Amino acid sequence: MVIALITDFGTRDHFVAAMKGTILSINPSAVIVDITHEIDPQNRREAAFTLAACYRDFPTATVFVAVVDPGVGSDRRGIAVEGGGYYFVGPDNGVLSPALKHESKVVELNRPEYFSERVSNTFHGRDIFAPVAAYISKGMWLEEFGPTIYDPVLLDHSKPQKSGDSLTGEIIHIDRFGNLITNLTRDDLPEKFTIRLGNQVIGNHCRSYSEAGRGEIITIMGSSEYLEIAANLASAEQLTNAKVGQPVRLTPEN
Repeated sequence: MVIALITDFGTRDHFVAAMKGTILSINPSAVIVDITHEIDPQNRREAAFTLAACYRDFPTATVFVAVVDPGVGSDRRGIAVEGGGYYFVGPDNGVLSPALKHESKVVELNRPEYFSERVSNTFHGRDIFAPVAAYISKGMWLEEFGPTIYDPVLLDHSKPQKSGDSLTGEIIHIDRFGNLITNLTRDDLPEKFTIRLGNQVIGNHCRSYSEAGRGEIITIMGSSEYLEIAANLASAEQLTNAKVGQPVRLTPEN
């Protein structure tokens, strides 16, 4: 079974290797996939977005372990989720929000016999979440790890707001190419529209980056099914000085 990892640990230190070693010690046949370990430190929203953007591309029954955990060692819960044909393990701090959009089963992880022998107050990724993921990959039922809960933490992702004919959304993610990913979806888009970002008005909506001139700022429907503000062979982030959370306004055009 596949176990896929998302963390903010980076790859310089031993943290990711320790999680993988723990998993393989319990299930030597597990196939471990690194989604990314370059989430900005403590950025739960970025991790949740990354999880939402890719988990459906994996085979069903994949176990996802998402560890962005500023509350490690506190009284925040650890949870495991079954939803949409997949499994998810991590802290109960909103990082697993994409999994909780389904009709999901959620359990609190409170059975220490399925954790590492010694649980560190600073590394639950290795000592709790990795072992639980490994046991799930071996066929254990979620109920064996703890009681069902009905109040998992959800991140409050804002939805675009209607004002007259216009719709105001926001930038929810900026990828490494400098593309500005908004929370506007295909269903939000009229046939013709303009986007205002600060003082910039963007009216050229393209099907591919190459339809635009070099450095031209455009909008495009991205692979994550959100509208992106991009620039051909350039960084829209650098050209606009935009930031995550900045509003964008969509206005229909005749």
